[in-house]
Amino acid sequence: PAPHTNSGIKMHARASLVVPLAAALLGAHTIGVDATYEYFAGYEPLTDVTRHSKIDLDLVDIVSGLGSNCAEDLNDCGGTTACPGNSCDFVAETMSFPTADGECEFTVANYAKTDAPSCANSFDVWTHGKNSLKSAATRSIRGFASGAATKGAGATVEYKDNKFISIMNAYWKEKDLDEHTWGEDMMKAAFEGTKVGALDFATVGRTFRKEAIQKGLVYMNVFPYAIWEMQDQVNDCHAQSLTQNDDASVKAWDEAVAFWAGSQTLGYSYGSDIDGDNLLYYLGDKRCENFMTCTDGFAGIAKVNQELLALFNRGKELARVGATTDCDPLNDIHEKIGTLMLVPFIQGTLRYMYYTKDVQEAKTAGELWAFASAILPFLNEVSPAAAEALYRRAWLLDFSGDYDADKKLLESTYSTIGVGAGKGLITCASIGDLYSDPSTVISAGTCYGGSSSDSKADEKLALGLGIGLGLLALLAVVAAVFAAAKERKTRLMYEDIMATKLGDVPV
Repeated sequence: PAPHTNSGIKMHARASLVVPLAAALLGAHTIGVDATYEYFAGYEPLTDVTRHSKIDLDLVDIVSGLGSNCAEDLNDCGGTTACPGNSCDFVAETMSFPTADGECEFTVANYAKTDAPSCANSFDVWTHGKNSLKSAATRSIRGFASGAATKGAGATVEYKDNKFISIMNAYWKEKDLDEHTWGEDMMKAAFEGTKVGALDFATVGRTFRKEAIQKGLVYMNVFPYAIWEMQDQVNDCHAQSLTQNDDASVKAWDEAVAFWAGSQTLGYSYGSDIDGDNLLYYLGDKRCENFMTCTDGFAGIAKVNQELLALFNRGKELARVGATTDCDPLNDIHEKIGTLMLVPFIQGTLRYMYYTKDVQEAKTAGELWAFASAILPFLNEVSPAAAEALYRRAWLLDFSGDYDADKKLLESTYSTIGVGAGKGLITCASIGDLYSDPSTVISAGTCYGGSSSDSKADEKLALGLGIGLGLLALLAVVAAVFAAAKERKTRLMYEDIMATKLGDVPV
């Protein structure tokens, strides 16, 4: 791509551990790489994907129109204090749809939108879009999932044949959903209160439906489409047509990051505290606080987001060169990224398996449904037994199974779950233990053990040594170990980003 000036960069940096990284990024012009676009939480796009990233504002508008929670139990349609009458239905004053003609009308010309009037209804914003503009149309979250059977027709690898998406398609077809439009069909049923597959949204409770919508839109609509954008970039590499997506070189790759991170991360450097984000990047940071898998334990950027940013930056450099020898390594990175994106889905599934094991409220059951639905196809690939146990809980709403046994089945899949080059990247350590607060483990991992995972045995040994040698000495050793690990992780991220700036792209 033609060089840019860096006059347009706007970044919000946290002053703690990220100063060296931020300095490296801001100083890119000194080593021959210039930029004019705002960073997505530490990723420097080389093309303008700001309009694409505003799809997260549609999610804000959709969620704001879903009304308050009813605080109802699962499958209890009786009225509650918050929702008098029927607590399973969206009522007119909360969300009426479908919108009548004339209530959601607009035109778009040259990236400018004229409302007559604006779409205000959640269902219509999902269907027609609102904030993410194309030159003569709007981009919509529903559009990510619709027409899935023919997306990318004629490409080296079509949408439906992408390894991740084909696994999802095969699983949901087996569960009596449409092989290609399952993501759209799930969300439509959640909005309308109808049946999809084995689940009847008419009876589960409004709050279940609300959780299914606000999370499912990201996990079942946005996530597959972000995967597709990476595949699109790999396709362009194989076709040696690096201007296939309107702008030179890395447009599709940048779009994948835009849909992963969202516009609310724009202008933030690596490691920054970001308020208001709501897409997949945000999910990693939110879940790490429950599993002590943030870079600072319960605070800071999620370790998985740290890894994903490094991989996205590596992939960008391969994509911008785009030689035939770069295509297979680029595809490997796409497989690693897609696999690591499953980490917060697994963490969310574990969290809400725990919170629904004894008592089932509509809210927590809805959250379990959304997280579980994101990982079920990949679980089924490596352990049909683990997938079926989770499916019974999340879709059949049958919580009679043994929680500990079902949880152990899920944990047994970590080393093999994922796709291609991503297999083996997910470990017990990357998922962690579930905490209710920083001092209370409420559901410890049961899959620890083996060569590099003997952390539970190590903890017992450390405890014995601490008793014998003195608590202060033990604390000093532990502090040194954590400091070294923290320094090493920060250094590796720094080296990854510097490597991509210098054009050295390890695979």
